[in-house]
Amino acid sequence: MIWSIFIEHLPVLARGILVTILLMAVVGTCGPLLALPLALGREYGPRWVRVSVNIFSWLMRSVPTLVLLFFAYFGLPALGIFLPPLLSAMLALIVSAMGYNVEFLAAGLRAVHPAQIESCRALGMTRPQMIRRVILPQALPVSLPPLFSNLTLNLKGTSLAGLVAVPEFMATTAGLISETYRPIEFLLLAAAVYLVLNSVLIWLQSVAERRFSPEWRASRRGRLAAA
Repeated sequence: MIWSIFIEHLPVLARGILVTILLMAVVGTCGPLLALPLALGREYGPRWVRVSVNIFSWLMRSVPTLVLLFFAYFGLPALGIFLPPLLSAMLALIVSAMGYNVEFLAAGLRAVHPAQIESCRALGMTRPQMIRRVILPQALPVSLPPLFSNLTLNLKGTSLAGLVAVPEFMATTAGLISETYRPIEFLLLAAAVYLVLNSVLIWLQSVAERRFSPEWRASRRGRLAAA
């Protein structure tokens, strides 16, 4: 194995890794944030909203991500909508992730006991107050593990973006393999990079779960009261 080959192609590899991290960050941030109002509408909205969100979630979970990528890259221009490759990939990956995130967030919302909602109504709380103060603080800790599990799948799914001319890490790696005929070295590097990135996500999951845990919030309130 010729490990020095990595140093020779380090700038190209670094750019590919940065594009992958960018895709992961955008999808991991926008996917849950955009799915949250849909999940709230599905659980607490009128019937037409619930039906619309159910149809959206069903479609996004049924259609392969690759089909969405091709539609964003090849289909939208046929409709007169022209997007750069990177933006097309982001759009497709976000929409695909939202279909799953809606289900995870809705499950967290349903985990809140109905008696607590009735108590909020009896206290005269408005629906926004009830959602912000009572429902979301209990629903988010339940939803975090599946949300982060989906994010690790989204990270691996970013490798599909190379099929629509996005120079992400796996596409860069495949190009270097074709150029250098050194598949073992570059495939081992790809596995190591994805292992590191997924390890970072797993660490962030543990941090987020601690921050949203009732014990951490109670200790934080105690520290603030003592101060």
